[in-house]
Amino acid sequence: MQTIKYTFADGTTNEVEVTEELYNIHLELLQQEKRNHWRETRRHTSLYYFTDMGIDFEDTRTENPLDLYIRKENIASIRKAMLYLTDKRREIIHKAYFEGLTFRAIAREQGLSKSAISQQMKTVYKHLRKHLEA
Repeated sequence: MQTIKYTFADGTTNEVEVTEELYNIHLELLQQEKRNHWRETRRHTSLYYFTDMGIDFEDTRTENPLDLYIRKENIASIRKAMLYLTDKRREIIHKAYFEGLTFRAIAREQGLSKSAISQQMKTVYKHLRKHLEA
């Protein structure tokens, strides 16, 4: 016979005598619980472990100031170049890039073929390139 000590949620403890077979099952369950806890905490603390060891990871979610400035300048240049487009062409750009519509969806809305929208987009790109290079 073996003794298992059990602690209740209210803090009281109780000792129970069990057979050898039940005691071994109890030990296996405790070991399994420890392994599960180790697996779970290992997943969550691995980054902290490296940080404590002096290994730091670069945060790629933020841009360096130069890249941010260049991107803002590019956006400003594109907006300025878009002023030279007709309203119809600006609308196609807006639907394709800001609303996320496909050429087929835009064509369906405007009663045109997909190839007509594709051709208009090529013309838009050509005009934007011309004004961006100037």
